[in-house]
Amino acid sequence: MKPKEVRKIIIVQAVEQTDEQGVAVHNSDRTEAAAVAGAPLPKNSSSADQHSFLAKRSEAIITRLLARFPDMSGWLLAPGDKHRLGLLSGILFVVAAIVGFLTNELGPDKRINILSFPLLGILAWNIMAYLREAVLFFRHRDTRFSGYWTSACVRFISDPEKRTLADPENSSLLEAARKLYERRWYELQFPVLGSRIKSLLHFVALTLAAAAIGGMYIKGLANEYRAVWESTFIIDASQLRPFLQFVLGPAVAISGDQLPSLEKLNAMHWQSGGDEVSGENAARWIHWYAISIGLFVILPRTLLGVLWRIRSSHLLRNLPYRETCPHYFDHLLAISTGNARELQVIPYSLNPGEEVKQVIVNRFESTLQCPVEIDWLPTIDFGNEEDPGNPPFDAGSRLAILFNFAATPEKETHLTLHQTLSGQAPKPVEFVILDTTGFDHKAADFPDAEKRRDERLVAWEKLFSGTKVQFLLTGGDSVPSSSSES
Repeated sequence: MKPKEVRKIIIVQAVEQTDEQGVAVHNSDRTEAAAVAGAPLPKNSSSADQHSFLAKRSEAIITRLLARFPDMSGWLLAPGDKHRLGLLSGILFVVAAIVGFLTNELGPDKRINILSFPLLGILAWNIMAYLREAVLFFRHRDTRFSGYWTSACVRFISDPEKRTLADPENSSLLEAARKLYERRWYELQFPVLGSRIKSLLHFVALTLAAAAIGGMYIKGLANEYRAVWESTFIIDASQLRPFLQFVLGPAVAISGDQLPSLEKLNAMHWQSGGDEVSGENAARWIHWYAISIGLFVILPRTLLGVLWRIRSSHLLRNLPYRETCPHYFDHLLAISTGNARELQVIPYSLNPGEEVKQVIVNRFESTLQCPVEIDWLPTIDFGNEEDPGNPPFDAGSRLAILFNFAATPEKETHLTLHQTLSGQAPKPVEFVILDTTGFDHKAADFPDAEKRRDERLVAWEKLFSGTKVQFLLTGGDSVPSSSSES
């Protein structure tokens, strides 16, 4: 998958989840975008087909958003891969080159201690880094970069985009959508950028080591440095030689040379206050350490840098965007493949707006625990309870009636309509939806609003007590249980 497509999918996801009232993206926009994207999809469609559908659908919706809100183009069209990684790379490489070049002990006394060679410290540091890498590389993507420094580096290289939302009516909605998108996009990009930073740091460490070697050779061109050794704990060459064999043995073997004998090493032992020790020419020691750095630093760091870059590319091609909100994508794909639960809703004496329709969809999905697709049938007017015409019923859909909760429930109207439709439809009415919008608005200023609401709900349940219907309310957090036949 292309990151550009994933970014657009995440943008549309954030807008749709924030825009529950359908202000920015109308239901007609969703329907048209799905048709453009190729809905309906085959029921057993592949992941590639599903991704293609979601990408094309998002592209169509973003086109409509740009036409409706041109000032949103700042964050809708900006590339999602814009960051300061190049700047960070340049700074770190320059610093590493300078520090590496200056990190040596080839001082003005022209004497170096082979046990305090800066390259020995570089070797030890890198070995510890490799041990950590062995654990880190195989961690799960979500826990691989849990350290604060990684988060700080990723935030530093992330390039915030300048955006303006000139529409005061919709600015809060679009701003909330933008923030939701940015948070999710950052979470998706975090492992990718973390891997790229790891790759960068390996090459920076390589640069530091190479610069340290280069500094040794450059300073040694115009000066003769002598190699000696001294130590608080190692007192003779018999203790020193095994250590040198362990550290420099591979480099010595590659060079075709051999370590100095015990006698020669003892002759290089410099002791403060003793006779002056000239040591030996430091050239071969510099060569041995340079080869060791090449074997244990440059080659492994190059390999690790390439591996982390490959890992970064793999993560970028496989962004798990559907994990950000599985229910949202399951709903879209269920509708597009015909796997959503199909319902038909008949409003009675009211015309629900887009906001109420979306709330009803949410209520059904929460109640049924699955995606739903609602077919809104024509409104039945007051007085037509016994003769509602011929609504286009679908034998495979479940049927619901939408009533105004503020109306006084009456047997002659509401219950009669339920009985009429249950007799006409292939299946009896299963749900009674109560739109509480008007009631809640009028009762908001009353101190006993909650009591009034409860009493009205009891009246509705009492009217339908002899039926098997389930009530759903468009407002409030609770969904009443279905009333059973007495």
